[in-house]
Parts: sequence; structure tokens; C-alpha cells
Amino acid sequence: MSAEENKKVVASFVEVCQNRHDLSYADEIFHPDFVNHYKPAGRAIPETSGRPAAGFQRFYGMLLRGFPDATMQVDEQLAERDMVATRKTFRGTHTGELWGLAPSGNRVEWEFIDIMRVRDGKIIEHWTSMDMEDLRAQMSAGSAPVQRPHWRT
Repeated sequence: MSAEENKKVVASFVEVCQNRHDLSYADEIFHPDFVNHYKPAGRAIPETSGRPAAGFQRFYGMLLRGFPDATMQVDEQLAERDMVATRKTFRGTHTGELWGLAPSGNRVEWEFIDIMRVRDGKIIEHWTSMDMEDLRAQMSAGSAPVQRPHWRT
């Protein structure tokens, strides 16, 4: 597949799973040999044998309980060979309990980067760089979303 086709695979994942909240689509778009390299706090996300998308579905499902109106905006997407890097912004209103934090009603904006490898039209590997403490801080009562400058050259 071309780099452009790989970008479309990842964009489809973002649109269907993360914007439409159809987490079952991950079972279709994740390759049977999917490997998640993301280890929050140095701990691997538990995988479920035979269900490569289970870790993502648990994690994003948890976010959706805290932010039922969540949206994901693709800010930039770069691709080379079978790798796709996506800078994204998660937006939502904290109306459900998450990580022991009671709903604050705060609107959050949380930017992060995903890198995915695509094989046979499916996502086979995933890495991410995200600041979970930034999200927690925005969720805390009395805080406002952090305004970040967007550097463009």
C-alpha cells in the first residue's frame, strides 16, 4: 500500500472509533498481530488473547465514560513507507467519573501524537506520546483548558 493509502487507514480509525465512538470497528481495523508499544507509567496495557483491539477498546471506552462528547481532530498527518504519524487533539467535557476524579464539567483540549504501522490495510503497531498529567490537570475542578501556541513555519 502507498503512504497515502496508509494515511487513509489511520484516518478511518480516528473517524469511526474515536469520533463516532464505534469501538467495535477496532476489531476490524487492527491487524491480528497488532502490538501496542504504549506503556503508561511504564506498564504495558494488558492484552486479551485473540482480541488485539481489546486494550484500545478498554482505554478509549474509559475516556468515553469520562467524556461522552469526545471528539478527535487530526491536526497533522505524515506518512512514509508503512508508518503514519498523526498529531491529534482530543476535546471533550468532563461529565463522567474518570480515574477517581468526579465530573468537573471542564472542557478539555489534549494534544498528543500517535505513530502507527500499517500492514495489509490494517494497523499492526502503535506508539504514542501523550501527557496524561496534562489531561488530569484540565479535569480538576476550577481549572481551564491550557491554551497552547501552535508554531507554524
